[in-house]
Amino acid sequence: MNTIEYILLLLILILIGFIVFIIYLSYEYRLKDGKDDKKQEKIKNDKKIESFVLETINPSIKKFDISNDSKNFINNYKKYISNSINDQMNKDNITNIGLLKNANLNLASSKALLDLKNNINPKPVGYPIDKVIKTIKSNYNAQYLSTFAKDSSSYGVLVNDKCFTVNGLCKDEFCTLDCKNGMFSSDSQKFTTKRIYSDADAGKVMNTSVNKISSTNVYPFNIFKSSVNDKCLSINNEGLSVETCNLNNINQQWSISPDENICVLN
Repeated sequence: MNTIEYILLLLILILIGFIVFIIYLSYEYRLKDGKDDKKQEKIKNDKKIESFVLETINPSIKKFDISNDSKNFINNYKKYISNSINDQMNKDNITNIGLLKNANLNLASSKALLDLKNNINPKPVGYPIDKVIKTIKSNYNAQYLSTFAKDSSSYGVLVNDKCFTVNGLCKDEFCTLDCKNGMFSSDSQKFTTKRIYSDADAGKVMNTSVNKISSTNVYPFNIFKSSVNDKCLSINNEGLSVETCNLNNINQQWSISPDENICVLN
């Protein structure tokens, strides 16, 4: 093989190498372009999913009542998210962290709302059932009155060592008379009591809807109803009386204690 043939062979090899290089560059360019297209498509999908989260998942909180059972609430909320996404989007697109992040934020917000609700409306603490009420304090003016058990279900209210009396031997609707016990006891000196824990309790006593109960009420409190006419023990700056029960009226709201004029319990 002469020199010219070697040169021609070398040129052919160089040309082949150049063609291969061009093909390689073209392949790399197409591969990169394909990756860019997939990246742009993923970004678009992410935005769609984030938009879906904001528009659909956030309002879903309103579809569930926040109950005391936070575990059931969260499970129902997760189930709603899963069903909503599966109905509206391809499962293959749900691969981004943004969706999980937003869902977790919503769950955290729901838990915060639940905690807030429990703090605002704590479970009522009952008055010890084995304790007799010996002192009551007006929530209106902090006036203390002593009480004593007339029987297992009623109380007498002491005013200056006498019993507050409704009708009976009174010349007016109410007065104070010597306390009558045993065989000489009278319903005119008896008061039954009920502990009010919530707007719902107040609504039942007043036979009205909850939305008519005052938002300024502070619970719990007790009311004392006359055994004669079912009117409620009430106090104002002029003194003690009985009036038609109105649990929106702080004058009829009482704190109670098992102690004698010591540490009244709210």
